[in-house]
Amino acid sequence: MNTTQLGRECRSYARYLIGEAPSAYVIEKYLDFHQQSDLSSTLTHDRFDWFLARISARGPFRARMADTYASRFRKHSLVRGKLALTLALLECAPPSFEIVDRAPGGGLAGAVLRLGWQALRYALVLAVSAALFTPVRITMALSAER
Repeated sequence: MNTTQLGRECRSYARYLIGEAPSAYVIEKYLDFHQQSDLSSTLTHDRFDWFLARISARGPFRARMADTYASRFRKHSLVRGKLALTLALLECAPPSFEIVDRAPGGGLAGAVLRLGWQALRYALVLAVSAALFTPVRITMALSAER
């Protein structure tokens, strides 16, 4: 995979996870990891995994859709591995570690409201992503059998 695509992935995932662009250091380490590991090996992932990875690199909302779908239907997907890598890099590098480690305010009421909002958003994104990605997954699986 080329460095332009990997850089775009890293920026998309960082904006999805922390709401900000990653530092140059995080992007550099993301690229280094991909050069030295087999996370993106074509031998361990199917066409649908690659499809989700390409979609998720196109922006934070698409990353959220791919992650939400994968969290329910493809727990060991390429996208989930790439997001875990990005989060690990973000939580170890300044200034993004401050964002990752920050405890939101608002007390119990704020926590309940945030939890309710996050649950509602997850359910809505899951419904939309399942409606969009399930037919693609079925089509790819059927075409692979031929």
